[in-house]
Amino acid sequence: MEDQKIGTIKVTRLEENEDGSANLEIETDQEATRFLVEQGIIALLEKCIDRENKEYSLSPELQAGVEDETE
Repeated sequence: MEDQKIGTIKVTRLEENEDGSANLEIETDQEATRFLVEQGIIALLEKCIDRENKEYSLSPELQAGVEDETE
């Protein structure tokens, strides 16, 4: 498969935390921003649809105040 360039994501700051996580500051162009938002929405929708899979679900904090329209 041929590599395809979607957009540009530039890491401008990386801060590693003691717990192993990290904070990133990034700059993106319009195409990269569109791609990241699109992928985030797809991931959220997949988590909401697959309610039986407890390993791949929204955390209770994110579900708070969300009404279930399927009932």
